This record gives sequence, structure tokens and C-alpha cells, in this order.
Amino acid sequence: MKRKVNLSEITAKEPLKVKTTIQPSIMNLPKEEVSSSSPFELEVEITKKAVGYQFKGKISGEVELTCSRCLKKYKQRIENEFDYKMLPTSEIGGGEIKGSDLDVKFSDESVVDLAEVTEEQILLNLPVKPLCSEECEGVNYMEEKEEAEESWKSKLKELKNKLKDKE
Repeated sequence: MKRKVNLSEITAKEPLKVKTTIQPSIMNLPKEEVSSSSPFELEVEITKKAVGYQFKGKISGEVELTCSRCLKKYKQRIENEFDYKMLPTSEIGGGEIKGSDLDVKFSDESVVDLAEVTEEQILLNLPVKPLCSEECEGVNYMEEKEEAEESWKSKLKELKNKLKDKE
């Protein structure tokens, strides 16, 4: 399982191809958004360019999220292809950000951690508002209130019976 890639070993003539599994224990996914995760499959091809590197690949796996309507946990499959450039920070220009700049990552690191690449792609593909289904009607507060009342009545009945037994 290859996890780190030394970019200086990649030549312009021969791109580096890596196929690996990234375990959830080595990713830092935000617990407030992602309850748990399956291992993610990562395939990436890194090509050396005149300036920087080109990253093309895909990830696939599953995360457990909390529905923003009903608050129940559900599993969501993430399968995504990605393609971006990694340029040295010296290439950062001043001024406005153009649309083409959105597929660029700036870094002076010579070693790339593939767990970070996977983690970044997962975060970019999480829904803004997680829903277990389009038909989810959310929390039924009346149903919850009735369940709470029934539970309360049941507890009171238990107490009443205990008091009777002591008399």
C-alpha cells in the first residue's frame, strides 16, 4: 500500500501510476460531518510538467453522514474523478482568481501524501446539505412528542405500582 510519493522521482517521460487503498484511520475527516468511512480506493497518475505536476485520478468509497432533515445516519457512496495541477508557490500571481485557477493547488512539498489527496477529494464531494433521500420529511415532532408522553406515562405507572407494593 503506497501512501507517500516522492515527486522528484517522476520524470517528464514517464508518469507515476499508483493504485492503492487509503484506510479511514489515516485520514483526518471532520467527525462533525463524517461519522465514519470505508477504506477508499485511489487510482492516480502524476505527470511532471514544465512547471509543476498534473494529478489525474479517481477515488471511490463510502462515508456515513447525518441527514440534515431527520438527523438519522445514512451511508453515501463517493465516486469521483479528479484532475488538477500542482504548482510551486512561486507561481502564485497577484490579482483576480480566474476559473482556470480553481483546478490548481500550490505547494512546495517534494513528497505528496496520498491520504491527503484522498481526504481532499472526499471533502470536495460531500453534500452541502446531507439528505438520506429526496423524500425525507424530516423529524416528526408530533410523533416524538407522543413517544415521550407514552414513555413518561409508563414511568409514572411504574412508580405508582412500586408505591402500592410498599404499602
